[in-house]
Amino acid sequence: MTQTSQETVPTEAERQYPLPPTTLDMSVYTDPARYQAEIKSIFHHAWFPAAPSGDLPQARDFVVWEQLGQSIVISRLDNGLARAWHNVCQHRGARLVDGAGNCGRGRFTCPWHGFVYNLEGEVTSVPLRESFSESELRGLRAPAVQATEWGGWVWLALSDDVPPLTEYLGVIGTELDGYGLDNFTVRFRTTAVMQANWKIVVDAFNETWHVPFTHKDTLAGMVLWRDAALKITPPHSWMTLPIRGFTDQAGTTDDHRHSHLCHYLVFPNTIFSCFPTHLQMWSAWPISVDQTLMCAYEVVGPPPGGMPADKWERHNRRDWDQFLEVLTEDAGVINDFAKVITSLGLRRNMFNTAESRLTAFHQEVAERLGDDRRPR
Repeated sequence: MTQTSQETVPTEAERQYPLPPTTLDMSVYTDPARYQAEIKSIFHHAWFPAAPSGDLPQARDFVVWEQLGQSIVISRLDNGLARAWHNVCQHRGARLVDGAGNCGRGRFTCPWHGFVYNLEGEVTSVPLRESFSESELRGLRAPAVQATEWGGWVWLALSDDVPPLTEYLGVIGTELDGYGLDNFTVRFRTTAVMQANWKIVVDAFNETWHVPFTHKDTLAGMVLWRDAALKITPPHSWMTLPIRGFTDQAGTTDDHRHSHLCHYLVFPNTIFSCFPTHLQMWSAWPISVDQTLMCAYEVVGPPPGGMPADKWERHNRRDWDQFLEVLTEDAGVINDFAKVITSLGLRRNMFNTAESRLTAFHQEVAERLGDDRRPR
């Protein structure tokens, strides 16, 4: 038996995994009809962080968010509130706004026929107004999108039937609240296209069992993956991981956020991987049934314990560089799915108890779809 095999024998710590082993039919990752149903039944009825608040620091700043086949303007009003609305002219469907910046005049003009919209997406001027039906123009606006600012991010929900954000987040919101994220800032960001279904990407980052194999040179010596404590809080999940050296030095504390790496999945597609003073956050955005865009951020709090700002900046740069190494290692495995996903030899996934969060995630997906293809 090799040393690696000896190190992966189940231990008492694995009793902290809450769900039994299951299997899952591989068609949940490859079925185009199911993929479309996921977009409509899951992503159109969820909250997700769309833009850092720091991307709109001043009144009349705006950014255009484009995922899930949607184009949405997020704008900062003169009163400081954030608003969001569909980036589509109500005349004949032209795209109104591009990129990001500051709209100093507080209005956007359609590049096709000159309809004018204010920062809230309301139509304020119509060329040749007398040639239209006045009843159609009365109160005309680009449809609003739910937007809430919380934890240093502007969150969006594409449907009005989604509960308020804090209710949607539940325990996860309470957990994240303890970090004081309003005082954190985004320092680094990156994007990567993965050649795999979005659920494969979520699966890959939602368990620790792969750490001693995929990340043997980057993470295996830092996180005590065997001692992960998993918690299922539908529709979300989370886990705590001791950090070699740091957790012991933190001493006795009733707050795991001060001593552990805490890893939160905000259903359906966003992970917050939190250390006491900084975090990595990433979202897996579906592009197609077999492609996913991953958007990742390094989010940093104030320097701890009076650490000089320049030293803190170097520390954050090292953390980000290591995260990029880890991401590259994961991407290598994920992208290889494109070569085997239609293999006749691949009919189902097996999830062990250490992968309880994957079982819970796919149970939630199936429940929302009313789909019988669920972990069993």
